[in-house]
Amino acid sequence: MFTYLKLKNFKTYKDITINFQNKKDDFKQVIAIYGANGSGKSTIVQAFLTLEKTMGTMQVKDLLMDLLNNKITPPDDIPIKQDLMLEFIKSRLANSTVEKIIDEYKMINSNAPMVLEYGFLINESSGSYFMEFDNSNLIRERLEYKILKNKGCCFNIEEDKVEINSNIFESHEFLEEIKKQIQMYWGKHSFLSILQHEMEEKSAAYINSNISKNLMNVLTAFNSISYKVASNREDGSILASSILTNLEGGVIEKSEEKSLDKVEKVLNSFFVTLFDDVNKAFYHRDEKNGKIRYSLFFNKRIEECNFDIDFRYESSGTQEILDLLPYLMVAITGKCVIIDEFGNGIHDLLAAKLIKAIAKNIKGQLIITTHNTLIMDHSDIKPDALYFIFTEVSGKKVKCVTDIEERLHPNYNYRNRYFNNELYADGLPKNLDVDFSEFSKLYV
Repeated sequence: MFTYLKLKNFKTYKDITINFQNKKDDFKQVIAIYGANGSGKSTIVQAFLTLEKTMGTMQVKDLLMDLLNNKITPPDDIPIKQDLMLEFIKSRLANSTVEKIIDEYKMINSNAPMVLEYGFLINESSGSYFMEFDNSNLIRERLEYKILKNKGCCFNIEEDKVEINSNIFESHEFLEEIKKQIQMYWGKHSFLSILQHEMEEKSAAYINSNISKNLMNVLTAFNSISYKVASNREDGSILASSILTNLEGGVIEKSEEKSLDKVEKVLNSFFVTLFDDVNKAFYHRDEKNGKIRYSLFFNKRIEECNFDIDFRYESSGTQEILDLLPYLMVAITGKCVIIDEFGNGIHDLLAAKLIKAIAKNIKGQLIITTHNTLIMDHSDIKPDALYFIFTEVSGKKVKCVTDIEERLHPNYNYRNRYFNNELYADGLPKNLDVDFSEFSKLYV
């Protein structure tokens, strides 16, 4: 779970530190980030997503080279032209390189390095992961975490210096092999990406016997983060079973039907409670050759009649609620989940009720950006979960309520204070007094 985030020269953020710890120095389980349109909410999510991107560049390198050399070709039965699919895949993979990350995220017209630093807490032990980039390469990478029993520097790598604590590996041979990989690939790829690549290339038994438990805990935690990002930007990821990631429909083995029954029962209870006109939520099932094709349906009251309606025809807001559910459940089970534009397309009351319903059950960490200020009203959302993006003369800042208010009062309505208190003025959209009369004449 994250305890802080530091950014330098990352898109529109010149130099910020966001503290995600509570007064007991533990991580906050719910974090809601507010800001005007274009203020940089999604940029914060992209900063977290950069962690996933940089860890996957070695895998992208292998797949991209195979595609470019035509070692991988789409199957003949794909219903689009193979050459078009290959070009699409190559384009997507080419966007997941260190050079592309720098090009996309480094502050425009800045000659200073781009820096990202993530503070985290894993198994009650604190750590930090640091990356620094120039205009084309990763130029420094450092990980601090528990090595044996105490916190220390696991590795610190720069262009002309490689420092690796030998205790993070179980064998000298593996350490020497990794050093060779660093000489060949580091700079265009991170050390964590190189390790990730080795983990996927080698057997689990080999990796477990060569990488220390503490370092494995870091890699596992970073890989367990789930992201749900705004449409038309990035693809999110979630680690869960095939049914939980395909609630609307899919194909499963017959042996998984009991799991489908359990999911159906939960969805039925959830949607019947949420919507007055839904009598039942259920899966229509077709079984063939030991597999079950399932599709979600609602039985709904329309006037005085009941109809079975394919979920595909439900509103975009209702579909968004279904899309959110797996991520919220993952946060409850103890993982870190990051959601951009939470509640987009969902009625404010429903979105706020969703957060209220799960906030007290979260064992992991839920970080969201949102415009839904009704979330502030719920007693289950503590004031120190609220963060606001401010535009100041010195640059953009992200402040928690505890950084803004000298005293927190249990009777304060922070939604009203956000809109009406002068303390939050720099965090609100500016009033626009615009005369559209001249512009409207262009349409006459």
